[in-house]
Amino acid sequence: MGMTTPFPEPDSPELNPFTIYSRAEILGVLRSLRDACVLVTAYFDADPGFGVTTLLDVDEDGGRLVLDNLSVEHSQRRLLASPRVTFVGFVESIKLQFAADGARAATFEGKPAFSVSLPRQMIRLQRREAFRVRPPMSKPASCRVPIGDSGQFEPLRVLDISISGVAVLAYPERFDFAAGEVIEGCQLDLPGVGGTSVCLRVRHVDPLPRDEKGRRCGCEFVNMAPAAQLMLARYVNQLDAESRRLAGVAR
Repeated sequence: MGMTTPFPEPDSPELNPFTIYSRAEILGVLRSLRDACVLVTAYFDADPGFGVTTLLDVDEDGGRLVLDNLSVEHSQRRLLASPRVTFVGFVESIKLQFAADGARAATFEGKPAFSVSLPRQMIRLQRREAFRVRPPMSKPASCRVPIGDSGQFEPLRVLDISISGVAVLAYPERFDFAAGEVIEGCQLDLPGVGGTSVCLRVRHVDPLPRDEKGRRCGCEFVNMAPAAQLMLARYVNQLDAESRRLAGVAR
């Protein structure tokens, strides 16, 4: 998946974990695009052309989005002739993509514009290798690390996690990590998603400011299977969506 390209992502089952279907969440994202005046690229399905616009209004009751006219006149004509338009925009490191039907001429505050139907789904891609989430204490995630060749495991609490790595809480008297060490056969348990076997490479070991005995061990995943990556991406997305929902409630 081209998470940083400006072009639309092709239809693929791999995008399912990144797809939003909640109307309330989609409306929230669209309003954030509008409020931040984010530049959005409109790609015409019936034509290889595209144009750049901004979102002017989110009409929830009317089920329409109102966008600024494209600056090039012939691009505006091709836009209105296209039966379907795909929009791509970026907010920080997040790539947002949605498609809409029914582009038609409109006005906004007395100026030319165009409108499209509200999308029913939206893709939200983020550079997950640089984006970490913290599992809630109410539903802790864990990583069970094998203890030598005993067949037993030491369960370690996950402090934060991304699609490329995990930080766990360890105590030297029970389990002593060393930077550069590769640990195979670890069992990652993610509430609400499931478990999978992973291989870890220890990148750094740091003391915790509020726990003199504990250590924060940052590890990267080694040769993670595609199915495990999808499961992990789904988990990260779920926690991210939940934190955004709670933040919205708090406001």
